[in-house]
Amino acid sequence: MARSRPPRDQKDSERPGFWLRVRAAAVRANKERVAYVCLGLIVLGVLAAGVLRAGLWHADEENQATFFRIATGATGGTYFRMGEILAGVVSSPPGSDPCELGGRCGVEGLIAVVKGSPGSVANVRNVASGIFESALVQANVLDAAYRGTGVFEDEAPRENLRVIANLYPEALHLVAAKGSGIEGVADLAGKRVAIGSRGSGTWADARSLMAVYGINLRRQPFTEEDPSRAAEMLLAGDLDAFFMITGAPASLIRTLILREAAHLVPISGTPAQEFRLKNAYYEGMKILEGTYPGVPEIETIGIGAMWVTRAEVPGTLVYEMTRSLFDERNADALQRGHPDGAHVDAETAVRAVPIPFHPGAERYYFEKGILVR
Repeated sequence: MARSRPPRDQKDSERPGFWLRVRAAAVRANKERVAYVCLGLIVLGVLAAGVLRAGLWHADEENQATFFRIATGATGGTYFRMGEILAGVVSSPPGSDPCELGGRCGVEGLIAVVKGSPGSVANVRNVASGIFESALVQANVLDAAYRGTGVFEDEAPRENLRVIANLYPEALHLVAAKGSGIEGVADLAGKRVAIGSRGSGTWADARSLMAVYGINLRRQPFTEEDPSRAAEMLLAGDLDAFFMITGAPASLIRTLILREAAHLVPISGTPAQEFRLKNAYYEGMKILEGTYPGVPEIETIGIGAMWVTRAEVPGTLVYEMTRSLFDERNADALQRGHPDGAHVDAETAVRAVPIPFHPGAERYYFEKGILVR
C-alpha cells in the first residue's frame, strides 16, 4: 500500500514524529557539548598539572607572577602559621604598592602559597621530588633525609635538598589529660598516646623518646594521629596524652589549657640527656613561665625549624627571598604574626644547619658578613 503524503500546506511542526526528531537532535548536540567541555577540562588539567609539577611558573607574560609553594604541617600547628607569615613577607604580587610607600617588602612579582602537610618527613620527600618548592622541616629529619639514614634508611639520599635558613627553635610538647596521672614521660607506659601522623617529625621522635625512657613500644597503645585530631580525642576522653613539636605557644595547646582539659609534662632527667646525645640537633630548652596561661616554667628539649628548598630552584629567586626575609622593614610583620617570629634573625639562621645552604641564601649571608669564606 502506498504511503500517504502529508498535505503540501501542512507545517513541519505538525508532521508525525517531528518533535521526537527535534528532541533526539537536541540530546545529541548536548552530548557533544558535554564531551567538548570535558575534553577541554581534561586538557586544562593536564596543562595545570604540568606547570605545577614544573614548580616555578608564570601566571601571565605581562605581569610575570611567580608562584612558590611552602609546605608546612597541620593547620593547628606553628609550622602552618609560620608558613603564612613567611609567605606574607617574601611575597609582592604584581601591582602591589612599592615597599617605600607601605606596600609589601617582598620579592617583586612573587606570590608564595602555603600548603598544609603531614609534617617534616613528608615535606623533605615532597621538596626533593619537586612536588613543592620549599618546606619547613626539623633539623634532624632534614639531616636523615639528606644522608639516607634513620626513617630514610631504605631510601636513596636526597642530596638535592638545600637550606634557606634556620628559622627558630621548636619545643617538644608532651600534653597530658587532666586526671591522667601522667607527670613524666615514664608515666606514659600503658597509656593511650598519640605520637603524630606517620610522616611527621613528631612521629619519628616520639617513638625514640619513649624507648629511651624504657617504654616497650610493642606493648604501648599509641595511635598515629596529628595534633588536631589528638586534641579532639583527648577532649572526648579517648586519649591520655599526645606529643607535638612546635614553637611555643601553640594555639591548640593553649586552648586545651584554658579549658582546663590538659597540662604540660616536663621532658627532663638522664633519659632526656641521653636522647639529646643520640640526636645531635636537639638541645635542652625551657618553655618559660607565662608562655601558656597559668603554666610554670617547663623543662623540655628543642630543635631548629629549617626552611628548605632544593638545589634546582634558581639562585636569584632564593637570594631575593632571603633578603626579604631579613629585611628590617619586615621585622614587625614577623614579630606580630607569631611569638616565634621574633626568633627569625640572620645571625642565628646559619647555626646548627645540618646540610649545605642553597647558593642563593649563601650569597646573602656572605654579603652580610654572617658567613666568612
